[in-house]
Amino acid sequence: MKSIEQLENDYWNEPSEFPTSLVEKCHRYRKINIGELTNEQLRLLISQHIGTKHIIGIALEKLERNILTEGDFYEGDLLVAISGLPTEFWNKKETEFQTFKNLVERNSELIKTELGEKKFDRINEKIKASAQQWL
Repeated sequence: MKSIEQLENDYWNEPSEFPTSLVEKCHRYRKINIGELTNEQLRLLISQHIGTKHIIGIALEKLERNILTEGDFYEGDLLVAISGLPTEFWNKKETEFQTFKNLVERNSELIKTELGEKKFDRINEKIKASAQQWL
């Protein structure tokens, strides 16, 4: 497997100084082989919309094994990051969207129990908004 940098053939210049630790992490994570990215690295890259089309499959596999896969913040933070992807992204990834939607439906009780009704409702609202494009 390759890194996001290699897959996109887009090599960012290394600044002599990074303005924030977030920017520094994004730069660093783009260089890692996508198969070796940790849960937290996936969560951060997805939440920043970096290389998402290349790593969404890996992230969904992790949710398939555990819908509440955890990065550094809380149980289910990878799920929440993926739910924040815009409709424009899902327009190009219908198969992955259906996989995500089905995962949330299959695990709805666990999500409600562990993350709470409000968070589950927000995730579902985002899914419904994105699903409108195929109706």
